[in-house]
Amino acid sequence: MNIRGNMMKLKGLMFRGAALFCLMVLSVSVLFAQEQTAKAEPKDIFNLIIPSSWGNVKDIYKGNSKEVIVHIQDAHANYEAQTNIANIIDLLVENYGLKIVGIEGSVGKLQTDLFSTFPEDAIRTQAADLFVREGKLSGPEALAISKGFEYPLALYGIEDKQLYDNNFKAFQDSLPFKSEAKSYFNHLSSCLATLKSYLYNPKLANIDKQQLSFDLRIMSLNDYCLFLNDELAGSVQDLAKYPNFSSLLKAIKIEGTLDFAKAEEERTKLLTELTNLLSEEDIRSLLDNGLAYKNEQLSAARYLSFVKEMAIKSEIDFTQYANLDKYIVYATSYDQIKSFELFNEIEEVDAAIRVKNYTNPEQKQLDLLVRGLKVMERLVDIKMVNKDLEFYSKYQNELKVDKYLTFISSQADKLGIKIASPVDIAYLDVYIPAWVDFYKVAGFRDDAMINNELTIINEAKEKIGVMVTGGFHTAELTRKMKEKDISYIVITPRITKNIAGPYFDRLTGKKSALVILMDEFNAVVPAVSIFK
Repeated sequence: MNIRGNMMKLKGLMFRGAALFCLMVLSVSVLFAQEQTAKAEPKDIFNLIIPSSWGNVKDIYKGNSKEVIVHIQDAHANYEAQTNIANIIDLLVENYGLKIVGIEGSVGKLQTDLFSTFPEDAIRTQAADLFVREGKLSGPEALAISKGFEYPLALYGIEDKQLYDNNFKAFQDSLPFKSEAKSYFNHLSSCLATLKSYLYNPKLANIDKQQLSFDLRIMSLNDYCLFLNDELAGSVQDLAKYPNFSSLLKAIKIEGTLDFAKAEEERTKLLTELTNLLSEEDIRSLLDNGLAYKNEQLSAARYLSFVKEMAIKSEIDFTQYANLDKYIVYATSYDQIKSFELFNEIEEVDAAIRVKNYTNPEQKQLDLLVRGLKVMERLVDIKMVNKDLEFYSKYQNELKVDKYLTFISSQADKLGIKIASPVDIAYLDVYIPAWVDFYKVAGFRDDAMINNELTIINEAKEKIGVMVTGGFHTAELTRKMKEKDISYIVITPRITKNIAGPYFDRLTGKKSALVILMDEFNAVVPAVSIFK
């Protein structure tokens, strides 16, 4: 072989050796980067990857529409969620060409120019951050302000003003009754808990005990789901009705048989084999995906599934990588779980198990009333999900106060025990419809938000738009978009700290310490209007 041939062979070996080293340690920030002076073309939004420390892509639907709506689930006034939403939107701007964001709770174009033109970057960013903490700015608003007036992002309110005003009024009308309603719920819950010890058979008592242990975080999610699955065994219940519950069970069962150390050994061996077979172009692609995984922009499941695809494409016998293959199935099962829907399904599974263990109608009615109380408590706390609303609409006549009082008093008489009820508890039947109205009007807003989002995208002659709304709207929004064949992606921002934000303070008009201080200052030194 001539000198030129030897040099080319050496160069190829060096490239593959360097690639293998980087794949093993994943410690480089940029490898074989292309020198570019022009900004890269926007990436394909359907291949969206975001750092797991910011959030997760929960659902993707490819319709026939030319527009794609990226729906980010909002946790109103939660600082961590708002920060992560801002990070996600910034990534969409930089990598996917995003220029339009529609926001729940407002109408028309949001004017951030007055703040974003302030010349001191650090002060502008700190001020925006402070107002996010106070619940006075959302993450998208703070992003637009902190990035400055040249940032290519426009924010729009996507509400129908009349519908939103009606919804807000329904919320305000419900507020005066909240504390009183919750005290009545607590009393009824205590009464029903007393009856459980008399009416439940041993099987139902155990099911209820396990549920309580899970609710109190004494039992882990995995253990509780395994318990529920054991109770379902041999029943006619079809697990296909509970896709998220099924995915979690699948992952839990695989985890118990998975040899993680061997899976890692097989991963290393596979990458070594791949680097000797792939073209330089494919190796670059493999490195890019490895780097994305290292930077938490790609989940383990998506990264390793890509590696597996490359192996199959290279005609590698994947049966020799059984542990790695099992790990890919395990990680993919976890990726498929929509946590928001998982807990709804767990409640449905619990209800299904109870049904097959009833031995008299009193047990069935007791559980209906107990579940009804939980739903109504979530209703009052503005934590209701669509399944709750469906349940309440179906059984609302069975959840009237007189039904609770009649059942409790009749069972107490039969059992020879005394259970007292508050004198004014009948007012619950007056209070509850106010909260139901709040949720019903919230549902009417979904069509308006979709239509307004599409209008804004089209008027701006864009293809992609972000829509930021509360998670309550997600089920209906996605159902309606799929019905209209509108492409969408659902993203859930990461929340690790269960810290109550100032959302309800803002809705009720309660002033923060900062606002009180500013009011006191302005009372002494009147502010000079910038418009004079």
